[in-house]
Amino acid sequence: MAVSVDNPYRPAGEWLRGNLHGHSTFSDGSELFEDVLADYERRGYDFLAMTDHDIFIDPADYRANTTLTLIPGVEVSRNGPHILQIDATEFIEPDRDRQTVVNAINAQGAFAVMNHPNWGYNFNHCPHEVLEAVDGYAGIEIYNGVIERLAGTPLATDRWDMLLSKGRRVWGFGHDDSHSKIDVELAWNVVRAPENSVSAIVEALRTGSFYASTGVEVTDVVVADGALRVTTSNATRIRFIGQHGIYRQTTDGASASFTLPTDAEDAKGLAYVRAECYGAGGAVAWTQPVFLNADA
Repeated sequence: MAVSVDNPYRPAGEWLRGNLHGHSTFSDGSELFEDVLADYERRGYDFLAMTDHDIFIDPADYRANTTLTLIPGVEVSRNGPHILQIDATEFIEPDRDRQTVVNAINAQGAFAVMNHPNWGYNFNHCPHEVLEAVDGYAGIEIYNGVIERLAGTPLATDRWDMLLSKGRRVWGFGHDDSHSKIDVELAWNVVRAPENSVSAIVEALRTGSFYASTGVEVTDVVVADGALRVTTSNATRIRFIGQHGIYRQTTDGASASFTLPTDAEDAKGLAYVRAECYGAGGAVAWTQPVFLNADA
């Protein structure tokens, strides 16, 4: 049997940078909503979702005073592991059953992201059995910046690889989770979209046409001529990672190619491939996985 590849990246479009997880004085943030917007705008961001805890704030009232593309959002927090509700239209009741919450988010046309799974003294804000049991969310936070100063670890690629290795097609998101000025520009998502609009950005996020980063800039992700090629402007090493988190290849430099199997027998144990791109000062970019399918 032959192997086909599902590559989530658009072949062309603008690269647009944004954050989907931040708080203001409407919940537990220290800064006014409009001041948070101004801070991100000064830093050159293209889009932003403010996600105050368990309250829907319509960004329409703020759009006239910012160049940012504002995406409505909420962090559903009470009664269980925290979940981002992105492209929200109204508040979702935080039911203790997180499947009920995700279903309600999807029913209103929004999408869900499971937040900071490795937060807390036991590195277990979101138990892995919950991540495996709940279905229908778009992805998980693989890097949450505010956890740099809290208990646990900001990184959750371990959880991501466990889900991917069981066949779950979920995306990896990087966010600030900003609560104060010191939490801004710690991690972000860069989408490849046809235009800078809410609909285009949300579609890119839903379909995986983006990467997460703490400082490395990816300029292209292409599947062509039997290989996955990742190009950056400032990485010094690129590592390709497959099923069960196994390092499949490490290449020094700003770009790298990984030869994909063309035969199903050769593809056993390689249901997906993703890249981690390392740069100066510990900066990393995480591409979304490409998925390999055995075709009859």
